[in-house]
Amino acid sequence: MGKRVIESPVPFVLRKVFIEKVTGELAIRGENFEKSLYFSQGNLCFARTNVLHERLGEVLFKIGKIDKTQFWDIHKLISGQKEKVGRVLVQNNFISQKDLFFGLIHQVRVIALSTFALTSGEWEFLPTLPELSEDSRFQIELPGIFAEGVARFKSLPLFRNSFAQRTLQVRPLSDELGSFLKEDDVRLYRELGASSGAPAGRLARELGLTDEAFWQKLALFFLMNIVEFAAAPAADQPSSQEHEALLALYESMKARDMGYYEIFNLKSGATFNEIKDMYYQFAKKFHPDRLGESSNPELREKANFVFARINKAFEVLSNEDKRREYDMKGYKEIQKAEKSSENLVEKANLYYRKAKTLYSQQRYRETASLMEESVRNDPNKASYYLLLGLAQSNIPNLRRVAEKSFQRVIELEPWNPEPFAALGLLFQSEKMEKRAENFFRKALSIDPEHELSKKKLAEMLGTDKKKSGFSIFQKKK
Repeated sequence: MGKRVIESPVPFVLRKVFIEKVTGELAIRGENFEKSLYFSQGNLCFARTNVLHERLGEVLFKIGKIDKTQFWDIHKLISGQKEKVGRVLVQNNFISQKDLFFGLIHQVRVIALSTFALTSGEWEFLPTLPELSEDSRFQIELPGIFAEGVARFKSLPLFRNSFAQRTLQVRPLSDELGSFLKEDDVRLYRELGASSGAPAGRLARELGLTDEAFWQKLALFFLMNIVEFAAAPAADQPSSQEHEALLALYESMKARDMGYYEIFNLKSGATFNEIKDMYYQFAKKFHPDRLGESSNPELREKANFVFARINKAFEVLSNEDKRREYDMKGYKEIQKAEKSSENLVEKANLYYRKAKTLYSQQRYRETASLMEESVRNDPNKASYYLLLGLAQSNIPNLRRVAEKSFQRVIELEPWNPEPFAALGLLFQSEKMEKRAENFFRKALSIDPEHELSKKKLAEMLGTDKKKSGFSIFQKKK
């Protein structure tokens, strides 16, 4: 299971990637989106998304590289072909190769910056980097992303409440990092240096900044690793009365399903500012970090439970659409729907894991049966449709259905070469050589190093007689 964005925001992950110079893939998934960020030694090198306004065509139009007529012509040109948009644009002289390179970098930045605004979904970091073509490998420095993205940071209240009671410690600022900061930022950083060791939450007023502006700048410095926070002083640790209040709230939450307004002691007509103020008070009062490092593990577990419920309540009530749905359906119906959805997703994943084992044993009908259940329970996961299609393509009377499964993968992940290669194999088995060749070529247009497609295309063209044990369902090394 991945980590929840509401509890561990994506920018915090980016900070770790930056500090530790990590290589790998950050996969982020929510109710209506999937994004992947790829890193090489701490630099952002590529990104993918299924969000429409973050696609390459939309990005190029927004930055003025193509006009409105060209934008609509893209859809006509790629309709039914599933070619890479960039390749289509260059081949049809809409843009130059240089403009395409610029547009791709801008798109990667747009996708990365969008993660600062996320307040829901889950993320998972995979320590392996998939093969990327040379023209899709960039070296975008994360401090530049931090400097631009922090203004969109929707989890600022969580950041504030996590560190307000801790003492601020200033770290050295290198010339390289300083180049990403504005003059005002550098000035503030130096002023913070003079206050190093003071509780962070008390400094905004002393420095003449609004609370929001102060914490936004502090978040930037934290992400760039030029400030850090030490444990809260003993005087700021919660009293025994606050411990009792925490335990009482925990017992109330466990004893009955407390509604989100009830958690904050508010009525349903409360304004956003009232909700935000109460959230700040509750999050500050019941944050697990206030318990100190040596706290009772059982007490900390209860504090984590309470804090998660407080965050969930704020996530819903601070979002206009979610709050409207909550007001219409009520807490119990929303909880029932969420639990039902979570159970279906978990069930789909369980079927998928079992089906992978069956597929490796060549038990294709059983695999297909399980995967039909998976896509019914979780209909927006491309990997499920891919395995379903692979199983169906090995069952003679289901091969036509397999084509539809692979097309669904392409709809969900048009950048993925695997469904194109799978369609190539499918049509090759049906003796439709020309269609098979076209799909292998499409797979290679996405990933020029795709081993299976290169091998099959070479065999069809009579240029390679070597055999390979590569399987389309096998992960690349």
